[in-house]
Amino acid sequence: MACVADNSVIVGWFVESQANTYTRRVRRHAAREGLHAPQLWPVEFASVLRGLERRRLLAPHNVDRIAAGVLALEIALDAAAPLRELIALSRRFSVSCYDAAYLELALRRGVPLATRDSALARAARSAGAFWS
Repeated sequence: MACVADNSVIVGWFVESQANTYTRRVRRHAAREGLHAPQLWPVEFASVLRGLERRRLLAPHNVDRIAAGVLALEIALDAAAPLRELIALSRRFSVSCYDAAYLELALRRGVPLATRDSALARAARSAGAFWS
């Protein structure tokens, strides 16, 4: 079964300091089963890379290499969720609307959500959609 992975997981696939056993397990699973992310994910990913570059934790050539490498992933980007649903999930689970986009996608697709974010993980567990 495919899964939804948030940025905290996918960044770990490319930035060793952000990797752990969990991110590696999700990557192996996603390679076999497929991966979904909301349309906002590429912007989040690019923002994290640029932040690491600005803080001199990644060299520009590494950012460019990672950006090229991420294109090889077959991430199914999903259309934006309805605004009302994002707001409702954000309120119900006390997460940001950005995080609610990942949760909404997992719930709508009926697949688990992989995240390292503690608040989003709590929300996904509560909704019965956490990838463990």
